[in-house]
Amino acid sequence: MKTFFKKAEYVLLTLFVVFLSQVPFIYEKLIISGKGFSARTTIVDAFICLLIVFYSLRMAKKEGLLSLDFSFFNWGAVGKLAISYFLSLPLGIIVLAVKRVEGAPKVTSNQAALEELFKHMPMLLILFGVILVAPVLEEIVFRGLIPQKLFPKHQIIGMAIGTVLFGLFHSPNNLSSFIFYAGMGAILAWVAYSSKRLEMSILAHALRNGVTFLLYWL
Repeated sequence: MKTFFKKAEYVLLTLFVVFLSQVPFIYEKLIISGKGFSARTTIVDAFICLLIVFYSLRMAKKEGLLSLDFSFFNWGAVGKLAISYFLSLPLGIIVLAVKRVEGAPKVTSNQAALEELFKHMPMLLILFGVILVAPVLEEIVFRGLIPQKLFPKHQIIGMAIGTVLFGLFHSPNNLSSFIFYAGMGAILAWVAYSSKRLEMSILAHALRNGVTFLLYWL
């Protein structure tokens, strides 16, 4: 019974972090539907993002999901981050092939929604969301809480479930978009599991998002 309640607690904690990941987007959509961003609303939004990230990192450290001790970071870690990024390139080729077969649009519905949102947002908030909020909270949920707390004795199974849920979390509207997001989840799961460091998958996630945003911006 004690184990059941502990698992239930972690399920609720997981759902709470998922909710927190959506709070900045809810606030931003409310601002955009009003008068748009001002200096005050931008500062408030940035503060909300930092507060959510601070809470999530503090909780993850308390639960033993990460240590925030980067003494492990060396050239081997840099190499693994580079590999994780380049693994996404053949994934993109596979996704493009599937898109052609099913006649899907080149841009996923999730990406299209984000691009529309970004048109009205200050650059600072976009960077916060892409490089900080999304990588931290999504990795804590899908590579941290789900495999390590809900499936502590079967973490490979937990990583697989986290990968599928990661794909569904990004609202795929066709097979190719699900393959893309689930494939990215699998790459990040490999980084987290092989390095035994959630910090590594957070960095890999931030790297992927950061490069993608930079190319989009250019």
